[in-house]
Amino acid sequence: MLRFKHLILLSSPILFIFVGLFFTNNFIKNNFNYKPNYKYKLINNFSYEIKYSQDKILSKLSQKFNIKDEKEKIPKLIKYAFISAEDRRFFKHNGVDIFGSTRAFINNIQSGSIREGGSTITQQASRLVFLNNEISITRKIKEIIISIIMDYKYSKNQILKIYLNEIYLGEGAKGINEASQIYFGKLISELTLSEVAMLAGLAPAPNFYSPYQNYDLAIQRRDRILKLMYLEGYIDKLNYENTLLEKIKVINKKNIKDQMLINFILTQVANKISSDINYQIDDHLIINSSIEKEWQNKAQKLSQELLPEGLEVSLISIESDSGLIKTMISGRYPEYNQFNRATSAIRPLSSTFKIIPYCLALLEGKNLLDTYDDSPTCWENYCPKNFSNFYQGETTLIESFKNSSNIVPIKISYQFGLKKIVNLANKFGIKYKKDLSSYLPIAIGAYGDSLLNITNAYSIINNKGQLIKPSVIKDIKLKKGKIIWENKFVTSKIIDRQIANKLNYLLENSVEGGTGLAASIEGRKIFGKTGTSDQNKDLWFIGSIKNLTTGIWIGFDDNRATNFSSGTSANFWRTYIKSINI
Repeated sequence: MLRFKHLILLSSPILFIFVGLFFTNNFIKNNFNYKPNYKYKLINNFSYEIKYSQDKILSKLSQKFNIKDEKEKIPKLIKYAFISAEDRRFFKHNGVDIFGSTRAFINNIQSGSIREGGSTITQQASRLVFLNNEISITRKIKEIIISIIMDYKYSKNQILKIYLNEIYLGEGAKGINEASQIYFGKLISELTLSEVAMLAGLAPAPNFYSPYQNYDLAIQRRDRILKLMYLEGYIDKLNYENTLLEKIKVINKKNIKDQMLINFILTQVANKISSDINYQIDDHLIINSSIEKEWQNKAQKLSQELLPEGLEVSLISIESDSGLIKTMISGRYPEYNQFNRATSAIRPLSSTFKIIPYCLALLEGKNLLDTYDDSPTCWENYCPKNFSNFYQGETTLIESFKNSSNIVPIKISYQFGLKKIVNLANKFGIKYKKDLSSYLPIAIGAYGDSLLNITNAYSIINNKGQLIKPSVIKDIKLKKGKIIWENKFVTSKIIDRQIANKLNYLLENSVEGGTGLAASIEGRKIFGKTGTSDQNKDLWFIGSIKNLTTGIWIGFDDNRATNFSSGTSANFWRTYIKSINI
């Protein structure tokens, strides 16, 4: 049996009762001038079209509820299904349901576990928009107060719209509109009763009740929602019984687009056009992305063909002189992806990070022909080894980088200071914390960051030392053609061109005869570096050709050893570059 305090935290019924009795609508109206830290951004409600670089449609969403428009109605089936499933007293309470919370508390006590949460649709909406999922009394109190205020400030129809726009329903779907298209390929106005009930059933645990994960469980959950709708009088007996006999037909997952890429694009859109807190969008958005459809399709196909089952891969291509992202692969199978490995996976950067210590050496006045002793060395209890126990003795920066020495970049970092290494990494957009200044293994990439960030760092070198923040959007227009945001390609100098040229020389040598040999293409200049973490858990290759910098990561999600070398990622890079014919 769970401890009593855990029941209090999760159900909070007594708290509900006292706060609900105290903070009435009239009290808030006359005595409580609470204002949330930020307004509900209507940008979350826009309809859109996302286009590939070639003007072809990548994704579109033609429907989303506009909370300002009271005349816009929520389809009755959707309204009644979610109210039946999540908050049967929605139209009777003032944002917090004392009776429902008390019932949940009693049921939880009787069962000895958390069976019901007691949160109303208004509470869920307040949490989705203004708060987070932290389990604490403080967060619960805020949720209750905001919910009561929302009930006073917004109509029930508006609150329900906010909830239906924001609720996560699995498979990357944020809101009922996205869920309708992802699961059924339909507009919400086209959904059947059976489909609506299935979507409403996903609300408490979208992955657990997903028809893709457990079809029988999804059917059972749908049937439960149908029964509740019948008992509440929203559907008649004949409709109820006939719908129980229907099968759920969902879209074949192979036809589902890469929702993680779409979500990344939409996140960038929201960041770019909602910086003004009061900015409101009432129009359909045309989002012109920089994604090359042909490149994207070829990279996705290669990710499924070149590697054994189980191994995952992520890939990013950035146009160096513009910062535009041309390709982004979040995983081998986008239809099963709920995690963007290209932007969110934090993995040890391994030898790809070594370019930073070598850059520091050049900035501190070293030349490429200057030498370091590449011999076994210990720093107190830290005794790193080179790959295959190969040591070069006294060797130049060129040769040590070519052979991916571990000893030399550590000696460089020890000589000039880890603080400078961390600061330089941050200038390149690699997110290393200042407290790593005492952690010597960072010099050889023992600490992690995303594929996006390390690829962009190499893109800076390819762009003659100039940083352009990576973007997947060229411009954003309203339906009538007015441009509301346009990429200005703002640059900032990170290193001198001469330093960038020297780093490119190191990277070119690494491919021509060093660890990156598997990435070489006859007659082409390629600048790149491999990376392999402990036990070959992470396989990297970051390389540039002409004006394009492409990064690849290969590994297991559960951090197992791969039994492959970094040559695998280098060969993948080579195959991809040849396929896009750049």
